[in-house]
Amino acid sequence: MKKIIIMTAALTLLSSAVQAEDRYDGVSMIRGTVFSVGRVDPTEDIDTGFFVDANYSSVALNGGISTKKFGDSPLRPDSRDDFSEADGERVNNAYFGIGFGRIVQVQYGYGNHGDLVRFRSDFNFRSVMDFLSGSKTPKDRMTLGDRITFTIAAEQYQDSDEEIFDNATWGIGLLF
Repeated sequence: MKKIIIMTAALTLLSSAVQAEDRYDGVSMIRGTVFSVGRVDPTEDIDTGFFVDANYSSVALNGGISTKKFGDSPLRPDSRDDFSEADGERVNNAYFGIGFGRIVQVQYGYGNHGDLVRFRSDFNFRSVMDFLSGSKTPKDRMTLGDRITFTIAAEQYQDSDEEIFDNATWGIGLLF
């Protein structure tokens, strides 16, 4: 009896693993992680800053982490004498959300300045072409040009005391 139960459990696990692979058979989106860097444009009247982030996206689920520095950049010094609380501040967040691959993502985040909602999109030429043609490029055959990704995002903090950190970001990254 014990052998029958073990065999039944093994067949059930094997069947569910095959079904999980079949779940994405018709999907032509490339799933993966995008590491990106770029510019932060805050809604507060201070200089632009920079960001670094990593964002994983599957077909419908996504998540990531980011760090932003408001008001100055390593490439240029702060050019204004702002006395805003956001000037020179570092913001670190983690996100989880839903969406349509990397094309449209709605994420809820939390970090050192409270909770926020982020709308994000990552575009790269290979993903768009694969989606439109219905084909799927294997990751091991992608060139550096296929991996270049453009990132845009907008964040809104939910706490009224933290709205000075609302921002838009745009940058460039690589898909892995």
